[in-house]
Amino acid sequence: MATPTRVPTVRSLATPAGTRPQAHTSRAEEAELRASMLYEAGYWCGESVVKTVNELAGHPMPPEVMRLASGFCEGFGGSRCTCGALAGAVMASGILAGRDGPDDDWRPSYDAAGELYRRFVADQDASTCDEIVARIGGMHLPQRWAHCAELVGHCARWVVEICEGEGLL
Repeated sequence: MATPTRVPTVRSLATPAGTRPQAHTSRAEEAELRASMLYEAGYWCGESVVKTVNELAGHPMPPEVMRLASGFCEGFGGSRCTCGALAGAVMASGILAGRDGPDDDWRPSYDAAGELYRRFVADQDASTCDEIVARIGGMHLPQRWAHCAELVGHCARWVVEICEGEGLL
């Protein structure tokens, strides 16, 4: 399978490279912007979400944790099944809500994953890369890249909102 060719997009929320959003920006808004910018800089969807959440949480996991999401591009290695941004969001919520052993409470991570899925489907009316991309007109169109950059940002924002709401961040 050929490597996808990235088409640059323009974001209305973008700040100059190397700068942070304004001080009044919430952590959720910062997550949304950072993840979108990482995606536009060349990270894949799941990588962008995991990297953003791990950084905003102060690196509870080593920075290399992002590598776990590398294969989620275009719905798990180009298969166009589960959206990579959604998969990355579930992984990222696990950084904050996941358990360390079999006797730990499973509910925080389980509940966060369920809420992420509900928000995603409410926003996209789908959960697969294929369904989302088909509505946009195809995988390699500029509007697809722009849509995915925005969606990656939404996923990072939802992780932060959910985990902050549960006192996990």
